[in-house]
Amino acid sequence: MQLVEHAQELQQRATVWVINPQDEISTGRFKEKRAAPFTFLADENLEVINLYGIYHTQHEEHGPIPYPVTFIIKPDGTVAWRFLGLKPRDRPKVEDVIRALELQTRQVSET
Repeated sequence: MQLVEHAQELQQRATVWVINPQDEISTGRFKEKRAAPFTFLADENLEVINLYGIYHTQHEEHGPIPYPVTFIIKPDGTVAWRFLGLKPRDRPKVEDVIRALELQTRQVSET
């Protein structure tokens, strides 16, 4: 998780949540394994995944399989930027996330 290496810088600019499509116990293990200082949320029932429509296949046994996605969400709840991965290991470059946050911060301060 590249974002962990830039956690301090990211947390100065935004609130970071990691939403894991598993139960709370699995999500806790996922967080411990990565030693990430972010807030991790369990989405066992895939409510967020379904809300944003971020799944790419319907598995017979397991239901929807989510895309790896990174969102920047404005204070009003609208999506300002997103990265949608097509494979399980796809992630945005940290530089792209930081650049998008800088742009969002600039736009908010100009209004």
